[in-house]
Amino acid sequence: MTDVQQDPDQRLYEEAIEPVRPGFKTVAEPAGTPAQRRQRRPTALLAAGLLGVLVFAAAFVFFALPRWVAPETPASVTPPAPAAPEAPPKPELSEEELRALRERAESLLADLLTQQQRLTARSASSWAGEEWSRYEALSRQGDDAYLAEDLEAAIDAYSDALALGNELLARSDSIADAALAAGRRAIEAGNSELAIEQFDLVLAIEPDHAEARAGRERAEKLPEVLDLVRRAGDLVSQGRYDEAAEAYRAALEIDREWPAAKRGLEDVERRIADARYEALMSRGLQALADERYDDASEAFEAALAMRPQSAEARDGLLQAEQGAKLDEIALAEARALAFERRELWQQAIAQYENALATDETLAFAREGLERARARADLDAKLANLIDNPSLLFRDDVLRDAERLLAEARETLAAAGEQPRLAGQIERLDELVRIAKTPITVQLVSDGRTEVTLYRVGRLGAFLTREVELRPGNYTVIGSRDGYRDVRQTFTVLPGRELDPIRVICTETI
Repeated sequence: MTDVQQDPDQRLYEEAIEPVRPGFKTVAEPAGTPAQRRQRRPTALLAAGLLGVLVFAAAFVFFALPRWVAPETPASVTPPAPAAPEAPPKPELSEEELRALRERAESLLADLLTQQQRLTARSASSWAGEEWSRYEALSRQGDDAYLAEDLEAAIDAYSDALALGNELLARSDSIADAALAAGRRAIEAGNSELAIEQFDLVLAIEPDHAEARAGRERAEKLPEVLDLVRRAGDLVSQGRYDEAAEAYRAALEIDREWPAAKRGLEDVERRIADARYEALMSRGLQALADERYDDASEAFEAALAMRPQSAEARDGLLQAEQGAKLDEIALAEARALAFERRELWQQAIAQYENALATDETLAFAREGLERARARADLDAKLANLIDNPSLLFRDDVLRDAERLLAEARETLAAAGEQPRLAGQIERLDELVRIAKTPITVQLVSDGRTEVTLYRVGRLGAFLTREVELRPGNYTVIGSRDGYRDVRQTFTVLPGRELDPIRVICTETI
């Protein structure tokens, strides 16, 4: 690992780290895995069967055969002394009891095999020491008892092995947690080797542990990160802030959580920002001195964007604005009047609003804004009626249009030459005249149907009748006792002849 200078506090922190080292001796595993030992059972069973046959034959030769072939004992011969009493035989179990014991033993064995796989995956043989040897011994003891048909002993051994295995699994979690914490502390202290050692211990127990794997990868890159941070510190001491920032960023690209790199980058960026702020203030002050008010405002605004609370930047901007104020006011007034003469009311409004934003006490801007807004409103209303002449078919809109025409004529008389307004007045006046001119419409009925024309009134029963109607939409209704009412809607348009409207009730109820 690269020799990197560390702060005294960091060295003390590193010395305080207590690495996790289980300290158990590695115990050699017995020949064959549990699965291989299971595979050797058929041979063991066969050997046990042969042994049983031999024992039975020996018992026959020594006990049964003499009673068959030996001659009767003479009366004079003294009978042998009685044999010592034998231990009471175990009670014979029924088939059901034997089956239950075998099922219990096989269930425990299945659980034990699963547990052995978990412990093997966690490399228990490398850290469990003598308890791992005892665990394997209990497993073999259970296997031997099972093969010897001593099912109760097998159950006891398997149960003890499972209990011990559960203790080892729990211990593996404790060791992994402690090593993981030690690895984290080692990274924080900048000790790459110790961190790798601790994360390797976790991965030996849990090979797929995501945090340990990520921590190990981070520890492997730590020397490079520390070297970049050291180099960045040297660049800062030389005043080469941009290069130092690049070095800190390179370190954070490798390890974005490294605190020294984050703090260093923040410090360098602050120094760079300070230098840029001072440069902007110098440029703004020079522009003020040269009466280049736009350039000065731009520089001071950029400085305020960096430091919104800067009083000196605000003062500089105010001076630039005051220096340009008179020229801007005169220019705004001239532009606004030019837009008024061309009847471009929205553009005139914008100029007056800009002038008032500079100084809200400007009389010409306040008066001009009021005048321009009134003319813009009048222009919009005239344009809307001209573009939508069908609105004039409504009586209320037609009355409003006549009042609007009167207002427009008064405005034109006061303003003088206004070509757009004069053209609008002429066009709307024509549309109003057309909308007020009635058109003859013929209604046809049967003399028995009562006819009512909305917007006109009740017309009664007739065969034919002509009515004078202004352009617009109308609805006529016919009613007759014993018949279903009829309704018809029609539109009267200027300059367009309308076919006779038939209103006759024909459908009986």
